Amino acid sequence: MTIEPLYLVGYGSLIFKYPLHNHTFSKDFIRLPGYVKGFARRFWQSSSDNRGTPEQKGRVVTIIPHTQIAENKSFHQDIIKYELAELPQGEVEATISDPEKLFDQLTVWGCCFYIPAEHAVQASEYLDLREKDGYTTQEIEFNVVPTKEQLADSKVKAILEGLPKNDQGEPVIKSVVYVATTDNISFIGPEDIKATADVIRVCHGESGPNDEYLLELHKSLVGLDPSGLERAQDPYLDDLVQLVTQP
Repeated sequence: MTIEPLYLVGYGSLIFKYPLHNHTFSKDFIRLPGYVKGFARRFWQSSSDNRGTPEQKGRVVTIIPHTQIAENKSFHQDIIKYELAELPQGEVEATISDPEKLFDQLTVWGCCFYIPAEHAVQASEYLDLREKDGYTTQEIEFNVVPTKEQLADSKVKAILEGLPKNDQGEPVIKSVVYVATTDNISFIGPEDIKATADVIRVCHGESGPNDEYLLELHKSLVGLDPSGLERAQDPYLDDLVQLVTQP
């Protein structure tokens, strides 16, 4: 059986905490910036291990697909507040319940790791353990926005060569992503952002303080967009950071 390289999407801690980061060879993994369409990122997954305990569960991120957002009215208010904030008022109601229209409005920036075949199995086993609290794997299309330096790198060019392109001419990689689905027992669902902030401020788990997770994620998105347009900015995370860090 031939083992293929692993393409892995990170939208949370993987952006700043590489897979197999304790191994020196992880420095050779290629990290490509970009985004996925049709999802919203939220701290709506509880954590009883990495960023909390069974007695005091923390919060970690997951991404919620547009189809579930459209059909579940309990998600609408929060999505309208953040992801649809710049949409003309007259188009909001028609968009929030229409999966096709909603897909185009939802973008989550992150990264895609190219993990060589010789490390693919080890990386998968590591991630299955790291993401064990409610996360499952899915296949997803990741839109790559490479940096100028990466475009000049022969290894990166070899990866991107021959890939299909999106309407913007950006390479698209079929990748693996770990998602906490809305039906897993640790999914909190829509939570008032102030309540989320109160939890994150005080919780601590095996991987460290809950607020560290949030702050590192927020910081890692700054400058992630190679265009300089700061398209990776996440208004929901902006508000959450402000609430967590305010005196």
